[in-house]
Amino acid sequence: MAGAKRAPHSKTRLGCGACKKRRIKCDGRHPVCANCERRALDCSFLLLVPTSRLPSTALTTTSSSTSSVNSTPYTVGVFKSTASSLTSTLESFHITPSNATSPSSRPSPSPSQQSLPSTDPWSQCRASLEPFQRVLLDRYLSSTCRTLATDEEEQDVWQNIIPSMASRHRFLIYGVLSVASLDLARLPERQHERDNLYRIAADQMNRAISLFRVALEDINESNAAALFAHSTLTAVYFFRTSALDMSEARATVPSEGISEPPVHVIDEMLHSFVRTVWGLRGALTVLKPGWNWVIGGELSPICTREWWPKHRIPQTERAKEEDARLAELEKLWVSSQDGEWQCQKDPLLQGHSYDPQVKSLLSKALESLRNTYTLVSLLTDPLSNWPSKTEIPYLVDDTTVGMLKDRATIFTWPVGLAPEFISLAQQKMPEVLVIVAHYAVLLGRVRGIWWIEGLGTNTVWAVAKALGREKWHLVQWPAQALGLDLES
Repeated sequence: MAGAKRAPHSKTRLGCGACKKRRIKCDGRHPVCANCERRALDCSFLLLVPTSRLPSTALTTTSSSTSSVNSTPYTVGVFKSTASSLTSTLESFHITPSNATSPSSRPSPSPSQQSLPSTDPWSQCRASLEPFQRVLLDRYLSSTCRTLATDEEEQDVWQNIIPSMASRHRFLIYGVLSVASLDLARLPERQHERDNLYRIAADQMNRAISLFRVALEDINESNAAALFAHSTLTAVYFFRTSALDMSEARATVPSEGISEPPVHVIDEMLHSFVRTVWGLRGALTVLKPGWNWVIGGELSPICTREWWPKHRIPQTERAKEEDARLAELEKLWVSSQDGEWQCQKDPLLQGHSYDPQVKSLLSKALESLRNTYTLVSLLTDPLSNWPSKTEIPYLVDDTTVGMLKDRATIFTWPVGLAPEFISLAQQKMPEVLVIVAHYAVLLGRVRGIWWIEGLGTNTVWAVAKALGREKWHLVQWPAQALGLDLES
């Protein structure tokens, strides 16, 4: 109809490449967004998902452009278009080559930039970089690499080992520059360049992924470690951009004069969280065939945790209380006759039936979450003798900030989730959202990691709004734990 207006929606930096190129809203569904599925297009979200885990519809759309990974059951869908070329890459992110290469859209050197060490480990890469990329690399050396690890051994990997790998694997340097651009955008003196820095981060990550996907077709001893390092950077990118998208979406909701936020805002925020989970686990799943090469090589300090406690039993009163609270959630799906499960704990969910597979998914995800909570509690106990690896500030009780001895513990839950569980989260299944909200408490208690700031609180808020006021009691504790007022 002439004069018809499009429905409003919040912006996202994580739509698929095809939707961004067509300038239409992407629903962010993984592994294939709705628009690409409807038009039988290759969705860029397929990149990080093994085709052995894809639905038949997704496999159909990529049959002409998938390649087998040598000696493994994993294959990776690739783009038909020449997305690795600068022009198409920039177009997919709504940037034209002219304004992307103009001096006004590139970050300028900061007077406060710390001086670089006399011996530059990036010297082999630096010569091939454009001036604006060198500014980003300087930011990585002076700041970003130190935020990827806190102990000396892991910092040495990101400062001195990654450069050597990047000189041999171009996707890794683009991943470094992408994350550095997001880091640089945080600075108050860069506020006037923030949007440009976000676009540059997306551009560099897209360049990285176009090369990364090719390398995934042949995982071997010479590239496995570089692929893992880039997977880590990709996860950081997903976390940060999702956190930004969620904050922006929530900011569009007036604080007064509206009882409930628009559905599209809630959906956008939940999609952002789901994309983060896919981004964290997708590439790592694909890398399974080369895992022994990774843990046996130079990156062993950042990917092995053999010292984590094997027998995980809550020790403190707080840990015991929270474990009991999590265990209570399983009463939302209890056994009844004829192989079906009905909620007898909460009358608002009564009559909702589950097949055995769904019930198993819920129980396994909850069991894994309880395990993660216990691990975190053990590594925040100041009286324990566990070593410190990437130690970070963590809210150990309602008023005290202590130290979590290894921040990697926070990410164990999403990495181990079954794809089917993630799909149920996309469908906003209430029980799944309740579990997600309880996981978000762990994210919200973290202090000092810039790329997940706000993610925990906003996830709980979005889940509560998706559930509706009549089910808020199901996420009352996560909201209280993070000091969140659901009325706001």
